[in-house]
Amino acid sequence: MVKGPFTIFHLDDGKELRGGQRQLLYLAKELAVLGHKNIIVCRKNSPLRREADGLGFETFFPPWLFEWDPVSAVILRKRIKSEITNPDLPVVLHSHTSHTAAHSWLAGLGLNCVRIAHRRADFAPGGGISTRLKYAGADKVIAISQPVKETLIKAGVPPGKIALINSSIDLNASPWLKTGFEAYKKNSREKISAIFGIKNDAFWTGSLIALELCKDPLNFIRSAKTVLSAKPGTHFLLAGEGKLRGRAQELAKNLGLGNNLHFIGYYPAPYEILSALDLFVLPSREEGMGSVLLEAMNAGVPIVATNAGGITDVIKNEQTGLLVPRENSEALAGAQLRIMADPELAKNLAAGGRRRLADFSSVKMAESTLRIYEEAVENFKPD
Repeated sequence: MVKGPFTIFHLDDGKELRGGQRQLLYLAKELAVLGHKNIIVCRKNSPLRREADGLGFETFFPPWLFEWDPVSAVILRKRIKSEITNPDLPVVLHSHTSHTAAHSWLAGLGLNCVRIAHRRADFAPGGGISTRLKYAGADKVIAISQPVKETLIKAGVPPGKIALINSSIDLNASPWLKTGFEAYKKNSREKISAIFGIKNDAFWTGSLIALELCKDPLNFIRSAKTVLSAKPGTHFLLAGEGKLRGRAQELAKNLGLGNNLHFIGYYPAPYEILSALDLFVLPSREEGMGSVLLEAMNAGVPIVATNAGGITDVIKNEQTGLLVPRENSEALAGAQLRIMADPELAKNLAAGGRRRLADFSSVKMAESTLRIYEEAVENFKPD
């Protein structure tokens, strides 16, 4: 088996810093520790570029005009050629988004490189030749959960080409390692209370999600109405941005949630939000896996989540959180009220979540991904 060291181009055209971008950085960090070269190919003015620069990674930025953009492919192809110095060691093109899987296919055509395509969404990729080239045409495809793997198989990707590697968490990057968790939690809560005018002594339920249809923030808001009817002093924090922000604010107003629901917007330090909460809720209708669940577990917060997609790869009902049917705000509210009424249950769920984190370490994820690279290189056949 070829062991490298490899040169890996990590391709991501995202405009925001969400779970997928954080997973890319976790992977690159661990691969660098193992002696491999990582080049982050991203948007020039993206948060990912700023984070990658801060971590000392080399960055490169094509224009990313559209999915099958030949301009970006040509620019990327030239950069790839400059890294192909050993004819016996292909370069690795690892696409972390659907669009960049297309760029990877175009840029790597005929070159000494292997293509790895990461799939994080649990809905079926579009059919036709585009899907065949991006996924079936890759040397290996990584699915982040069993439901994601199943959608790829249904889309025509050969099962033997798909590897199941869950998303991960960098336990060595927890911001409270120096100060201690309790001090970090106290400071975070005081800071957020002051910034957003939230009563510090209230019960805080929150969600850290993109305000998009797949994450179903409206489900969270409807559940807040039910919870508030039973527990009037509860405060709800909704952190994130997205296309549904206007609708979400209108719904909150129509339901009379008033000063009890707080739209935090994009918050650059997610652990400050998570550690300050008393309860975390993931209300998704579609979810590849939900890497934010791992961060919530690490922050010691009890979790209520829907059973959408790959969430069930992470949350074991009644052990590491409570699962409810998706798109069911009454069930979502009921689970929240159950935890609020039972401090012992909340404590046990949080403890169960922290114990389970060992299964999702970034070290383990990187080692599994590296084996996929090695297998792809070992079996590489030029286009």
